[in-house]
Amino acid sequence: MAKSKAKKKVPAQSRAKAEKKKAMSVERRSSKPVKKKSAMRKSTASPKPKTSNKKSVKIAKLAKSAKLGRRPVPIRTKRSAKPAPVEQAPTLIPVPLPEGVRPPRSGESNERSAHLDKLKQMFDAAPISHYLGMALGYCENGVARVRLPFRPEFEEGHGVIHGGLIGLLADTAGNFSVASVSPGSTVKTVEFKLSLLTSVQGDLLAIGEVVRKGRTLATCRLEVVEGNDRVVAIGLATYALQAV
Repeated sequence: MAKSKAKKKVPAQSRAKAEKKKAMSVERRSSKPVKKKSAMRKSTASPKPKTSNKKSVKIAKLAKSAKLGRRPVPIRTKRSAKPAPVEQAPTLIPVPLPEGVRPPRSGESNERSAHLDKLKQMFDAAPISHYLGMALGYCENGVARVRLPFRPEFEEGHGVIHGGLIGLLADTAGNFSVASVSPGSTVKTVEFKLSLLTSVQGDLLAIGEVVRKGRTLATCRLEVVEGNDRVVAIGLATYALQAV
């Protein structure tokens, strides 16, 4: 059998020198300055112009876009809002009118004006209007308003206004609301239904409004309020139209 080769023994002094040499080479490598990419990019980039206000920043952006061949964006400047002119309200001088006369309207035909004046005179001349103290406040364009001031004689045994009187007031308002849009015809009540919502003891206002009008019949919405805001009754009525 062949004898195995014996390993050469390295002296300890030469081994220490080799380790020292290796450590020195590692130290030299670590002491070399490393150049960062971000630092290099910062140094090569052109410094940005310092702007003092927003307008100079927009001008710089326009110059940059023109250099790159882009379409320039228009600069929008804030416009100072002009104060709206103050219009002075015209001074209205009230003209006193005799009682029972309706003022004329601009652009209104003489026939229509005469018809509405006739309705007002007919209401004031009715015996029931004088007896109860009713007043026709408005009667145009399918709407009529009839007022009834409170009187102790209107009370029933429980100290409130009788329901039949409220129905009479509502029916009167509905009748004249239909008559305002029915010249040349008489208006007669066919039927009406009224729901009394609460008891009342005060001044009343009845409002009639035409909902639908045909050749021979008209439907009207009824409403009665106490004062100007408290609704005390609502209903619906039908009226027949007959040529004079």
